[in-house]
Amino acid sequence: MTENKSTLKLEKIKIYGLPKGSVMWPSALGSLILGIIGNLNSDLPVSLTMIFLIIFSINLLILFFDFSRGAVVGLTGLVFGVLGVLYGLDISVSFTDYLDNGVVEGAPSEFFVFYGSIFLVLLFFAIIFRRSFEYFELNSNELVKKHGILGDSQRYNAPNLQIKKHINDVFESLLLFGSGDLVLITSDGQEFHINNVIRINRLERNIRKLLSRLDVEISTD
Repeated sequence: MTENKSTLKLEKIKIYGLPKGSVMWPSALGSLILGIIGNLNSDLPVSLTMIFLIIFSINLLILFFDFSRGAVVGLTGLVFGVLGVLYGLDISVSFTDYLDNGVVEGAPSEFFVFYGSIFLVLLFFAIIFRRSFEYFELNSNELVKKHGILGDSQRYNAPNLQIKKHINDVFESLLLFGSGDLVLITSDGQEFHINNVIRINRLERNIRKLLSRLDVEISTD
């Protein structure tokens, strides 16, 4: 039996999830960019504050609520419906009026820089930690769960491994580069839940390819 080169290269797969709160990276990155813009032009901090509040509010909405495909379609229709009504009635809403009246004061540019920098640095180190010390590794013989700085590991048989994929939030999946939740079920019924797995559809295909390759090898021997 012959196998192509791509199959031969698929000898082991590393699986890890993103840390909690990773979905807030757009507000952190936006805050850093707004802070830099504010430092370059000191006449813009009030309008930058409104932009930050809008990005931050949308980010919190995605974090706190799950938007399924049906909910996304309904929400999109609702937004267009409200905009259509406002346009038809010639109603305009000026958010800058709230800022000018002192309801929301303009934040200093240093705040945006500090918030964005601290969040992104912590997120970077959290991802590095997950990749290095908190992950699963699937090879041709076993599933290995590695955790802790000391390299503790637990090993399970790879044959008969079951996998399940869940994408509960469309917006969160898009923000986290096609992420989703992955469930690994070993032959003895033990389940492992891995949240926020990047490119989960591609990873699922690779896992199934590796498991199917393993089944063929066992049956041939």
